[in-house]
Amino acid sequence: MKELVFGGIQIGVSFTSSHALTPCSVRRSIRWIGCLAASVAGWIFGGCSTPIERTRPLPADPAAALDRALPVVALEDGTVLELGLADWMAHLAVPGLSIALINDFEVVWAQGFGVTKAGGDTPVTPDTLFQAASISKPVTALTTMLLVEEGRLGLDIPVNEFLGQWQLLPAKTTIDRVPTLRELLGHTGGLPGGGFFGYDPGSPFPTLLEMLDALPPANNPAARIVQAPGESLVYGGMGYMVVQKVLTERTGADFVELTERRVFTPLGLSRSTFAQPLPEDLQDGVAGGHTATGRLIPGGWRVHTEQAAAGLWTTPGEAALIAIETARAARGLSTVLVTPQMAETMLTPHREDVALGWMRPGGARGELFSHSGANFGFRAYLLMHAETGQGLAVMTNADSGERLLLPVISAAAEAFHWPWRPLRSLSPGTRLALIDGERGPDLALADFLLQHQRHPQTVSPQDLHEWGNRLFYRDRVDDALRAFRKNADLYPENKHIRLHLARAYFAAGHLPDAERIVEHVLALAPDFEPAIRLQACLRREHPGAGAPD
Repeated sequence: MKELVFGGIQIGVSFTSSHALTPCSVRRSIRWIGCLAASVAGWIFGGCSTPIERTRPLPADPAAALDRALPVVALEDGTVLELGLADWMAHLAVPGLSIALINDFEVVWAQGFGVTKAGGDTPVTPDTLFQAASISKPVTALTTMLLVEEGRLGLDIPVNEFLGQWQLLPAKTTIDRVPTLRELLGHTGGLPGGGFFGYDPGSPFPTLLEMLDALPPANNPAARIVQAPGESLVYGGMGYMVVQKVLTERTGADFVELTERRVFTPLGLSRSTFAQPLPEDLQDGVAGGHTATGRLIPGGWRVHTEQAAAGLWTTPGEAALIAIETARAARGLSTVLVTPQMAETMLTPHREDVALGWMRPGGARGELFSHSGANFGFRAYLLMHAETGQGLAVMTNADSGERLLLPVISAAAEAFHWPWRPLRSLSPGTRLALIDGERGPDLALADFLLQHQRHPQTVSPQDLHEWGNRLFYRDRVDDALRAFRKNADLYPENKHIRLHLARAYFAAGHLPDAERIVEHVLALAPDFEPAIRLQACLRREHPGAGAPD
């Protein structure tokens, strides 16, 4: 069965479509996911954290304890669905997950679940490599701090003083200041926001200079100062690419070699690397990335030559050790990498909930720091409490792994007796998928509409869209079309949602219905280019020409 791949929303961002339909083909494109890392911390911990009794001994069977602590789904008829992690993964189309638990500043349990690639039989183990995505940023910040501590860099000196021939330039003449390293690490440098697409394996890759200047084959905007440094917080990766340029120029070392020598080797991390593309000798057992429907992405993963911002390959256990060392340094328990003063500088909020390389969730008690990661096909989260010595790292190999982050973190907090806890909530989209998996689409849709009626502010157009996409991929075409139709009914003036419905009809071979919906979309928005292209395909009357790839 072919897969429908449509545009979606990011957390906290309005519903938009970034997947354009090229003439007579559905072209898959990667949405920018840079905002995810900045918003997930508040999403998980914002406005809540419940103090409980102090730490108790860990359960004898951590996996079983985690299963028992996962949120339940209470139905209207009083039925309660109690699902284990394997059920959640199956219903959310997450082939593999790996977790490492931190207790008393040590990794005390690490385990893999599921498989590295959908349809395969290679199990995820604690040694399976995942793309950590934006969890790269704390490593880059830590490397920077080492050089600051040695006096080779300064946090509050304009970065151009550390750069040679290439200089960071303003995009307009009204900007009269260059950001500092502190501002770049804290996302107030005035550079463009957002994340990175990555590149298909085997395709041309840009050099660092080509990325900074947005020269082919780079697919990112140029590193230019687009607003006054320090003016506002704009989460993005381009500032970290400028930091990478500073680090490599100042040391004369390649970024891969520099981070290995200064961070990974001192911490004993043998499964962590910024090497892009991933060397062949590390590809055995590596996790393949998957779409939100559970489909393996072409080539298995994207190549992220944007190393400092998004290029880290690692395991949850090794990522956890980076957080542990940062926390221990901040507590004065270690100086393996940085001094307590420098660790504290890293963890001090720079603007709102953003520190230097880390996020500091404002709703959480105590010394909590964290970072999420979201590359195409991968979702991850790393968090640590510097006071209690507790935390975890969890990595998944699917876009839909995003829906597992909060439930797993909430379950870990309960199962492993953290004296601080995040919100325990079940998003409408997650609830929809779980009820469908256990009780079927009729009950799932009825429950979703009830949630929409009672709590419209928590329901997103993405919920039904993602569910419909997954149904379509699993050959449940009629159920998928029903999901897309209901989404269009709920949001009748949203041109993107109606275009998704037209595409679904098109891919299912219902061409008259597709053309009718496209005409309605164009009545709403006559200049909407994706709808114009789809209409052109429909008028060519080649039924299979526009089927999704």
